Amino acid sequence: MVLEKLKPTIVWDIFENVVASTPRPSKHEEKIRNKIKEWISEQKRITTINFKIYEDNVGNLLIKRPASRGMELSPSILLQGHLDMICVTKRSEGYNFFEKGIPLRIQENNEWVDADGTTLGADNGIGIALALSILIEKEIEESHGLIEVLFTVNEEDGFTGAINLDVKALNITSKYMINLDSEQQGEIIIGSVCGRRTYFRKKFEWLKPESKKELLFIELAISGLLSGHSGGAIHLPRANANKLVTRILSAIIQEIDLYICNWNGGIKGNIIPSESKVKFAINSKDQNLFENLIDKEISAYYDYYKSKISNPPNLEPNLQIEWKKGESEDFLSLKDTKNVIYTSNIIPHGVIRDSPFFEDFVETSNNFAVVKTENNEIEFQLYPRSIIRTELNNFCRRMIHLGELTNWQITLRSVLPEWIPRPESIFLSYAKEQYEALLKKPVKVNVIHGGLETGMISEKIPGIDMISIGPTIIGEHTTNEKLKISDVGTIYELLIRIIKNFPKSKC
Repeated sequence: MVLEKLKPTIVWDIFENVVASTPRPSKHEEKIRNKIKEWISEQKRITTINFKIYEDNVGNLLIKRPASRGMELSPSILLQGHLDMICVTKRSEGYNFFEKGIPLRIQENNEWVDADGTTLGADNGIGIALALSILIEKEIEESHGLIEVLFTVNEEDGFTGAINLDVKALNITSKYMINLDSEQQGEIIIGSVCGRRTYFRKKFEWLKPESKKELLFIELAISGLLSGHSGGAIHLPRANANKLVTRILSAIIQEIDLYICNWNGGIKGNIIPSESKVKFAINSKDQNLFENLIDKEISAYYDYYKSKISNPPNLEPNLQIEWKKGESEDFLSLKDTKNVIYTSNIIPHGVIRDSPFFEDFVETSNNFAVVKTENNEIEFQLYPRSIIRTELNNFCRRMIHLGELTNWQITLRSVLPEWIPRPESIFLSYAKEQYEALLKKPVKVNVIHGGLETGMISEKIPGIDMISIGPTIIGEHTTNEKLKISDVGTIYELLIRIIKNFPKSKC
C-alpha cells in the first residue's frame, strides 16, 4: 500500500487497489471491467445495498444504487467516467501496461500523487474511484434519489464506448449527469470541442541501396519534448517532434538531394509527439554541405526552444536533436521523398485560430500526432478540433484537398461531437451554488478545448443536462502526470453535497 494514509480513505483505497492496480489500456478494458464487477458484488454482500449492473455489447458498464427509502420519486443523477487510460513510459526497459498495474508514489512534497516512470492514469482513474466511492458512501444513505454510474470504454482512442452507447441495454434513466473527467478544481465545465481524426496514407516503392552508389545514410532523432494533451496543451509554446523533423528535412532538401528510408514519430492522436526518428540518405559528395546545413538548423532550434532569455525561458528544456551515420537501407526516390516532406511541411500543427467568442480560448487547432512507416506505406495521423463544427469541417476539407494535390489517400473518422454549452441550466446553477458554498469563493464556469464524451452522450440521451468537474491533474497523457492530493477530498465532498441535497433542489 502506498496511499493508505491519504484522505478520504474510501476514495484513495479504491483508486489504488481497484483502479491503479488493474491494467486498462485503451481497447483492453476487460480486466478493469471484471475488477469493478467483482468489487460491486463484494460491496453488495457487505453493505446489503441492492446494486444492479448492466453491460452493453461494447463493454460499457452501468451500475445503479437504488434511491433511499421515500426518495424513489426524486430525480436521479448519473455519474460518468471512462475506464481506459493513456499508457506511456519513460523507462528504458519499457513497461507492460497489459499485465502490470501503475507504480504509484507520493511526491516528496506530499502534495501530489504520480507514477514512477509511467503515466499515472488519474485521467480518468480518479473519476472511476470517486464514482465507486459514492456508490457505498454512508453519509448519503438516507437522502438520495437513484444514483447511476456509467463507465465507458476506449475514450482515449476514439470514443468507442460513447459512440456505441446502448442506452436501452444499460437502462439509463437519469436526465442529469456529472462527468468526472475534468482536471481543474475550482471550475465547472459546460462545453467542449468536436474533433475528427484524420489520416494521410500513401503506398510507395522503395529502392534498393545498390541501385544508387555513393550514398551516405543518416539517422536523425528528436526527443525530450514536454509533450502534453493535444486539447489541453495545444496552446502552449511546445515543440512537436514530427514538425521539427519536417522543418529540418525541408531545409536540407532545399539545398541538396535527400532520400527518406523510414520515419516514425508520436504514439497517439491526442498526444503532442515528444519523439520522432527519421532515417534518410544523401549523396556522399554533399556530406560537408549537409553537416553545415543540419548543424545550422539544430542550432537555430536550440536557440529558440532552450533560450534562457525568452519568456518563459526554456520552452523545451530537455530538447535533444541528434544525428549519426547509419547502415544502408531501402529508400524512396527523390520525387517521393519530396512528396513526403512537402506534404508534411504544409500540414499545420497547433492553434489555427483563437475564439472571438470565448475569452482566452482556442477555437480551432490541429495536432500532427503520428508518423508511421509500415508495409511500404507512410501514414500521417492528425487530430483537428474546434468548438465550431463548420470550422472543423473546413479544416478537414483543406486536408482532403491537400491529399488530392499530393496523391495521398485521406481517411476521416466520424466526428466526435461538440458539447454545446447551456449556461442557463438550472442544474448548473445548483451545482455551482453547492461548489461555492464548499469552497467559500467564486467558481469559474468554462468550456474546454479538449474533447469529452459528453457531446456524444448528449446525442444518445437527448435533453440530458450535464456538467463536468474533477480534481487538479497536471501533465495528463505524459509521464509527468500528477494528481493533487487535497483536491480529491474537495471534489468528493462536493459530490456528496450535490447528491445529498439534490432532492431539495429545483431541478
